[in-house]
Amino acid sequence: MLAFELGFSDMRSRTAGGKWIGAALVALALAVPALAQDDLQWEAPDGSFPDHGGCTYLGPNDHAAIQSMAQAFAEAERRTKVTRAVLQALPRRRYGGVLPARRNEGSVDGGAAGCAGIDACIERAAEAAGKPLAGLATDAEFLRRARLDLTGRIPTKEEVLEFLADTSPDKRERVVERLLDTPEWADRWAMFFGDLFRNTIRTAQVNRYQWGRDSFHMYLLESLRQNKPYDLMAREILAAEGVSDGRTYPPRYTSYEHYESTYLDLVGNPVKASAVGWLVGGQTTGGPTQDTYDSLAFFTARDFLGISVSDCVLCHDGVGRLEPLSSWGASALRLELWELAAFFSDVPRYQTWRLPGRNRVMRPNGNGYAPANYYTVSDLAEGGLQMTRFGDMAGVYLAQTEGGNRPDRVHFEKYVEPKYPFESTAVVSPGLRLREQLGYYLTGDPQFARATVNYIWREFFARGIVEPPDQFDLMRIDPSSPPPEGWDLQPSHPRLLQWLAAEFQDNGFDLKWLMREISISQGYQRSSRYDGVFTAIDDRYFVRHHARRLTAEQIHDAVTVASQWLPFYSVSRTFRRIRFAMQFPDVIGLPPGRRQDLAAARALLQSFTPGDREETPRSSEGSPLQALTLMNNPLVLQRVRNSPTLTESLELPDDALVTNLYLHVLSRPPSDEEVAFGVEYLQGGDRRDQASNLLWALLNKTDFYFNY
Repeated sequence: MLAFELGFSDMRSRTAGGKWIGAALVALALAVPALAQDDLQWEAPDGSFPDHGGCTYLGPNDHAAIQSMAQAFAEAERRTKVTRAVLQALPRRRYGGVLPARRNEGSVDGGAAGCAGIDACIERAAEAAGKPLAGLATDAEFLRRARLDLTGRIPTKEEVLEFLADTSPDKRERVVERLLDTPEWADRWAMFFGDLFRNTIRTAQVNRYQWGRDSFHMYLLESLRQNKPYDLMAREILAAEGVSDGRTYPPRYTSYEHYESTYLDLVGNPVKASAVGWLVGGQTTGGPTQDTYDSLAFFTARDFLGISVSDCVLCHDGVGRLEPLSSWGASALRLELWELAAFFSDVPRYQTWRLPGRNRVMRPNGNGYAPANYYTVSDLAEGGLQMTRFGDMAGVYLAQTEGGNRPDRVHFEKYVEPKYPFESTAVVSPGLRLREQLGYYLTGDPQFARATVNYIWREFFARGIVEPPDQFDLMRIDPSSPPPEGWDLQPSHPRLLQWLAAEFQDNGFDLKWLMREISISQGYQRSSRYDGVFTAIDDRYFVRHHARRLTAEQIHDAVTVASQWLPFYSVSRTFRRIRFAMQFPDVIGLPPGRRQDLAAARALLQSFTPGDREETPRSSEGSPLQALTLMNNPLVLQRVRNSPTLTESLELPDDALVTNLYLHVLSRPPSDEEVAFGVEYLQGGDRRDQASNLLWALLNKTDFYFNY
């Protein structure tokens, strides 16, 4: 019953009204954690479909518009194929035309005209809206928050004591600088970019294979360790050629011994970093090669520019379909996105990426070819063409195809020339590889910097300046160029977005500069406590810090850091003896193995919804399963009953024991009330059992599994 008794009443909920929350309620596995419940106060008056009042993508009056859009879409699908002349005759509504009037709850930047800097922009917008700012977080809160956001781990007891004892006025800036230089910073952000770029072994369309996944993860990890400029990373990813697992292979195997000495030799021929895995992820089966080019165009627009609506436009023109959702999308033509896809038209058809069977050898038992699970991707020679038996062609972008994963391509001309659709002055040069040119056009586009800073901002604030971060509407971004009538600016703080993007570019696309600028701002350092009335819609003002549940990997690693009992995981023959989940190259099926401790680690991770890097995104929602897992998972219970933290604590007097547990688990000293309660509890039975129960209760406390 300790979870019921242990109220820890010094911790106020980071919610409207400042209600007191006990750890016991969380341990009882509420369907939604109390922090999230109070944040979601609004619902439809009749209790039916919820109002989207706080959403910058769907507004509160859009349900009728969505229904109308669906009807229009169904009607459009029944239309006959159109010719080039008809496509050209469609209205190009850039800033004209009539779009449905709507209220965009995201435009709150009214008082921030001309602001420069994170704090100036947030403070002016909040003042104009009459929203008071929360005070700054305590030192202990800031250290834990920065440690989790920058490195994915909670601080150690020693870090906490050292930071709290430091009286220097610049200690927060110095600890940010130190964290940015730790190896775990690269681990944490390689996990983020692995999610963004969908680096997983197997999707519905492609099997990257274990070593291919590992190789792309190594590329991300090594690039971050080198603090490689992000624009350079983007160009390398877009233009990557070579073997998907970074190894060296012959053009054919002459014998099984030859195969063993190359493919099976991971010591002499190890997996190396390669960016080819991103391109391999665009492989799209079951249709013409142009389906793969379209997928790569969509990934380019979404991953690097934050424009997911491009996937819709690759199937049909926006007119008559996208008006309720995107002003830019409503005027975009399918032809424009074909022109983007044409930058990938020198990529050979995916059927040739694999080593053909005739170049492999039979297994010794004669049961089929020995596996060669890798891809080799290099552009076709300039002017080279590759015909297929399906009637399509690599080496050019065909605009006359039937079947496959997208609607038939209908164009009165046969070919589409590459053209960067977001910048009219971009001129394609015949002397440079198409994918290299795309990389330069894309990283020179202001939208590349805007999308990047917005993706990163969301990781620190739980909400983007444009939200969702992959739903940019290009016609509603610039405060100096008003959007069409009936629409508001999309960013909550357009001048802040403008300033951050420009400074990020001026600082050489340095990710550490960007994260440093965010972390040392008062906007980031604000408390998650808020004394005024606060609703979910107010999150867009960034006037307080948004408390959110730890990710799956952060939960696992927090348990191991708090207990000082670090495991060893062998994820693959490439990544051996890994100690932290944040170092995993994937989110599915890890750690591998049948042992009970490995199964327990997998169950812990999956209960905290890491997604699958394809169809299912990460989720920060709470669930009964999560609370039950923290209470009962063998990985947790093992560390509760017998861990270095418990052993170390038992050697201390009662009050010091309680303090030691708090420092290890919650990254802060206990209050006087918490010390008194803990000491009294220790007197109630066997001291080791009582201390173990106390450790268990702390691991199930709200402020252990929330980043506040």
